[in-house]
Amino acid sequence: MNFDFYLPVEIIFGVGSLEKLGEVGRRFGYRALVVTGRKSAKEQGYINKALDSLKRWGVEEVFVFDQIEPNPTDKVVNHASELVVKERIDYIVGLGGGSSLDSAKAISIVSSNEGYAWDYVNYPEGPRLIPFFNRPVICIPTTAGTGSEVNRYSVLSNPIRKEKMVLSHSLNYPKVALIDPSLTISMDKRLTATTGVDALMHSLESLTNKFSNTFAEDLAIRSIKLIKTWLPIALQEPNNLRARSCMSYAAMLAGIAIDRKRVALIHGMEHPISAHYPHVAHAEGLSALALAVTEFNIVGNPEKYSLFAELMGYPPKPHMAVKALEDFLERIDMRLSLRQLGVEREKLEKLTEDVCMLSRGLFSINPVEPTVEQVYKLYEKAYEGY
Repeated sequence: MNFDFYLPVEIIFGVGSLEKLGEVGRRFGYRALVVTGRKSAKEQGYINKALDSLKRWGVEEVFVFDQIEPNPTDKVVNHASELVVKERIDYIVGLGGGSSLDSAKAISIVSSNEGYAWDYVNYPEGPRLIPFFNRPVICIPTTAGTGSEVNRYSVLSNPIRKEKMVLSHSLNYPKVALIDPSLTISMDKRLTATTGVDALMHSLESLTNKFSNTFAEDLAIRSIKLIKTWLPIALQEPNNLRARSCMSYAAMLAGIAIDRKRVALIHGMEHPISAHYPHVAHAEGLSALALAVTEFNIVGNPEKYSLFAELMGYPPKPHMAVKALEDFLERIDMRLSLRQLGVEREKLEKLTEDVCMLSRGLFSINPVEPTVEQVYKLYEKAYEGY
């Protein structure tokens, strides 16, 4: 048994946590920037609640940056960072799904150091620049999937280079995560399913990859159990607050698990897809790849895949992990192919090239280290629908 654990994030979990924003924020200063998406948080009234809480606790000025879109870009992060510097912002609030949270953390890094967002992403040879400073970030998720509120990752896209990369650094942790499960009730059925799949893939890949961390694996196991039980209920009963709370908790646990153990080939192969096809939701790409990659991986870690099958309610045998995953994706209407997502067959070669160039760091920790030819064949399987 061995593990290391580092999580410099204060977690405040529970219904009504959003109301504590002002009380928490006053520790960090009196000028705040709220980073959020264009529509959802505004339409649901979450931005107004956040602003009311901040003002009640004496914030002098709050700016709202509401230009974050799915698969957020480096350009948007750079633009927001300029605003932070210009307005002398003390701290940043990320309010929304994973895109808003990832962006808020990245804005903190870029606005506090030299250079631009793309200077800090983790190419295989390492980032171009290393950050030395940051601004405090408070993350408030309105979805239950990415776990970005508790980890050091920001996933950004560069539409010019057609690349999707990760900014990862110890300064990229939020200071505080305010996790209010009641905010996730506003998610529609599709968003509930896609974000739930994201959390499940985090748990599956952190459980089964080659890194060893007993603590993180225990978190992944707990997360899988919760998702298996409560995601279908959240889909059928969207106002079920217990189901929503359990899914928020599961996503948080999975977010911590990948912080310690990282992800693996499913994520590595997905990032080029949503980089080249920005309309594809991250978890849709994960769903399309999951079965082919899991079948490929089981020989590399039969013990953990047997455990995954058992956690999902199937006989504890490695090959049953694929069946368990297939049935679950079918049950939540997330059994997809790359063809269905609009990926062109002639693009598979380019996707393979991008994975091998940009995500090769994940190959060595994947249960089975793939060759270039194997990556291409996995894309082919996922294109046809496994």
